[in-house]
Amino acid sequence: MGNRVVAHFFCIIFGIIDMVIKMKFRHEYQIQMKIEQPIDRVTSYYVNRDTMPLWEKGLTSIKDVKNMLFEEDSEGYLIFSLNGYQMNMKTTVVSNKLPAEITIIYEVKGAWNQCINRFESQGTNTLWTMDVIFDMETETYIEKDRFIAKTTEAMRIYKEFIEHYEQD
Repeated sequence: MGNRVVAHFFCIIFGIIDMVIKMKFRHEYQIQMKIEQPIDRVTSYYVNRDTMPLWEKGLTSIKDVKNMLFEEDSEGYLIFSLNGYQMNMKTTVVSNKLPAEITIIYEVKGAWNQCINRFESQGTNTLWTMDVIFDMETETYIEKDRFIAKTTEAMRIYKEFIEHYEQD
């Protein structure tokens, strides 16, 4: 009887350890932003590979791995040069139903980020709603508000770009 209790105890302990090892630290939030441009313009430039480096800070190139990145069920890398360092961000387009919605997963070592971008036409304007999930493999001491602020800033940069970009 004693050996069974000890064996059961160790099974519970190892199960808890396994759960802790697999535990992810998560932030989830939603941001909405009004863009003063029609939905077709907003969404076509959002996935335009030629103009993306104009608003995506540090983006130097896009590498396709599966299909052409930003098409439905595509994978590739966004390659950034930031402060002299190169960062390759794995990018997976889970779903592309533009102009209504696009779901993209971004991955770098230690972090997984899903962004569900929904676009709603409001006459000559567009309402952009982004549902965001960040999973980190290790605990981060960065507050959720900081994640929200960074995402909001990135959205604001795109908003400024699309509201002022003049086609050639």
